[in-house]
Amino acid sequence: MLNLITRFVRDYGSRDAEVRADLRLASQIPGVISIEELKPRQMSRVAGVVSATTRSCVGDNPRLTVTVSDGTGEVQAQFLGRREISGIKPGALVVLEGRFCEHEGELRAHNPVYELIQTRDDHE
Repeated sequence: MLNLITRFVRDYGSRDAEVRADLRLASQIPGVISIEELKPRQMSRVAGVVSATTRSCVGDNPRLTVTVSDGTGEVQAQFLGRREISGIKPGALVVLEGRFCEHEGELRAHNPVYELIQTRDDHE
């Protein structure tokens, strides 16, 4: 099994260095604060890398939950009425602006303004 993982990383590479570069880029975007500095119930602007997306089931009301991390913490953005947003997928660099509130121990914003940020990989 370890040999298989070693071959996989060798053949397809590790994204660790790319993610670190994206996080450095996110921290340099004007007007953003780190997630660890985020205060609940205040309008805030954060940037980070999408680490997970979750869609609601077909029978439920449409909802897309996006988890974003900047290396200091994680927030969730919940987009009501949508199951998909073009370009928002794990690994994408995104800026979120909205009012983040605590919900079950996590910071979450409903329908925040979002901006996709191009990285070096997007140009290739």
